[in-house]
Amino acid sequence: MTQPVHHLVIGPPEHGVTRCARELASATASPVISSFEDLPVDIPIHVHFTDRLFGRTAGEAADVFLSTVERHRAPITVTLHDIPQTSDGTAFEARTTCYRRVMDCVSAVVVSSMHELLLLDDVAHDRIDTRVIPLPIHSATAEPGPRDAMRNVVGVLGFVYPGKGHEEVLQAMRSLDTAVDLLSIGSASPGHETMIDELACAAARLGRSFDSTGFVPDADLDELLRSIAIPVAFHRHLSASGSINSWIAAGRRPLVPHGRYVEEIEANSPGTLWIHENSVDGLAAAMIEALDHPEKTWQQPGVVPYPTLHQAATLYSALFREQSALDAQELPDDRWVVPGNRWDLVPPVDRNPSVSVMIPYFEQQRRLELVLTALTAQTYPASRIQVIVADDGSPVAPDVDAFRSALDITVVRQADLGFRAAAARNLGASVAHGEILCFLDADTVPEPGYIAESTQLLAALPDALAVGRRRHADLAGWAAQDVAEWFGGRAAGPPELTEPLWLRDGYAHSRDLLDADRRSYRYIISAVMSCSRDLFTEIGGFDESIVGYGGEDWDFAHRAYDAGAVLVHLPRAVAWHDGPEWAERTGGDRERKNLEAMMLASRITDPAARTHGLLYAVPEIVVVVDSAGHTSASLLNTVGSVLRERDCVVWIHGTDAAELRRPWGDVDPRVKQGQPSGTGRSHAVVQVRGQVLFGDQALRRLLATGADRMTVDVGGTGVVEFSTSRSNARAARWAAALGRTPEDVADALFGRTHRTGVEFGLSIGERQPNLAW
Repeated sequence: MTQPVHHLVIGPPEHGVTRCARELASATASPVISSFEDLPVDIPIHVHFTDRLFGRTAGEAADVFLSTVERHRAPITVTLHDIPQTSDGTAFEARTTCYRRVMDCVSAVVVSSMHELLLLDDVAHDRIDTRVIPLPIHSATAEPGPRDAMRNVVGVLGFVYPGKGHEEVLQAMRSLDTAVDLLSIGSASPGHETMIDELACAAARLGRSFDSTGFVPDADLDELLRSIAIPVAFHRHLSASGSINSWIAAGRRPLVPHGRYVEEIEANSPGTLWIHENSVDGLAAAMIEALDHPEKTWQQPGVVPYPTLHQAATLYSALFREQSALDAQELPDDRWVVPGNRWDLVPPVDRNPSVSVMIPYFEQQRRLELVLTALTAQTYPASRIQVIVADDGSPVAPDVDAFRSALDITVVRQADLGFRAAAARNLGASVAHGEILCFLDADTVPEPGYIAESTQLLAALPDALAVGRRRHADLAGWAAQDVAEWFGGRAAGPPELTEPLWLRDGYAHSRDLLDADRRSYRYIISAVMSCSRDLFTEIGGFDESIVGYGGEDWDFAHRAYDAGAVLVHLPRAVAWHDGPEWAERTGGDRERKNLEAMMLASRITDPAARTHGLLYAVPEIVVVVDSAGHTSASLLNTVGSVLRERDCVVWIHGTDAAELRRPWGDVDPRVKQGQPSGTGRSHAVVQVRGQVLFGDQALRRLLATGADRMTVDVGGTGVVEFSTSRSNARAARWAAALGRTPEDVADALFGRTHRTGVEFGLSIGERQPNLAW
């Protein structure tokens, strides 16, 4: 049974980080541990870390954290608070080292703003999985009080320490004609107690008073904040602010200086802040206006702060779930469906499925005899093997009579209409009756264990698309008898030629494709490829419109991956190609390779295979926009922002879709009405609900996460759901067999990442966050 994540919460209860940690632990139903001594070593933990709570110095804080986690065996995630900034002065380097050491020993990092995520660049760390989950904001519950009940003071909330803004507020108060005093809501930060007296003296010199409330319990805080005439948060070096959120939760619009973090809050929670010029004069002007128009310091009806505690807890809970390993799902017929590309989770099965071996052929009689001889030497039961030779229009049919006594051989033929390997393979597959299809080229000689090695995994994993190891040899002058003696151990093998380095590196770096991604189709070659007949049929076989040398295997593998296939390299399934690899060829072969690349660009949605700026019939991304809640203007904003990405098509659906699409007319053929019947070969599907704006490269950032399923909360009123076609297709394929909905199966096999829109340049309404990406 999976252990729930425990929260390690260190620090005094009045500290903002500690309070936030306990609140989120409660909202995620996570047990809280308050001391290092009580920390079990075998359960996942989450830590809210700031160096100021873990040690007297940054170095000591890192030492304490590392000594805590070094004996821990379960995943550790951490929320980093008070990210180091260059404004820390001489402490910056030590704090940077501290935070880097913390990040080095955890599995995932959370920060509370995109601003903080950008600050991590100064930490100069190759970031691991890093998320933005904003600090939660409670919704305001009270209406503004009568003006005569307000305290005639400027209020600054939070610990008193240098840089918090108290001194600047006093300077700005010089410009006020009205007698207004300064109230500090909170106590002095440890080590800065003398500042209380210093601020009182500075206020007295201005003819004002200064007072400090000390710590205010949560039960009394909202009422106090609602009584302040001018709410101010002038901390110039904000990275995330619980103080600002407390003002918002009390229904106030605090006066805050313009800056990157402030813009981020406004993008997430429009109407919650009073933003002024980032200077003392700008603050003074805002305070004068606040005295004249006190109603502007209160939120208007309908303002929805984001995120609520529930929304933030949902994001944290999703992160915790993602840290748990996904499991393979057993089918009723004892086969398996695996999460992601985890073919290593499949247990072995004790059965020999029927196999059909497809061999495309064109005037290669001698080479074909070498391959057929090798097939008679297979360790796999001959009664379970069907051999199909698919002749691509040779003037004379292949002669296989000498092998019929040892092999079940079928010959099928097609007309000579050019080099049509794709059509030939499909023709062979059309008469196949094996559960497993093995594709071999007529110049590629399999070792005796080839079929056994190719089918062992495929018998248990119907989604697998497997590629063997193609080695190269000089078989010039060899006859069938030579192959028989070689594999019978009576003679030496042929001279070995260079094995393609790019293939060997690709398999090594991906751990035999266990770490496959959407570009791994390049490592699937049809000369040594195998898959289930059902998967081949569902994908639609090879594309018969591909005529000429090469490319049909990459096109097939690309479609297979996006249809949910699991890519796997089987290094012990070895077959020997007669002749050198492509890199050692010259002349026409290289020219054909260039033509192949141009042909594939129209079919394969890999950006690296496409020319930037062109429009393709098969888009990489399909975006589906729900028209509900949109006006014509807002829909123009949403769709127009999506089309910043050229390689996409937008579908508008819903009751008002026809009317709302009308302004587009024939302006852009990428904008369509209705629901796509299927994504075809498109890689990603993006569902948009609400008035969402996509910044430059927003869709690219969604793709770059590598997630297959993701829900992005955009300011709380907009939602973007991202999924890959591979997750959708695999879930749909097995939902009925598993007795679950496709949505449940997709989440079980691929998980679901929850993120926030600001991470990707998504915003709500008609605002666009001006963040320094």
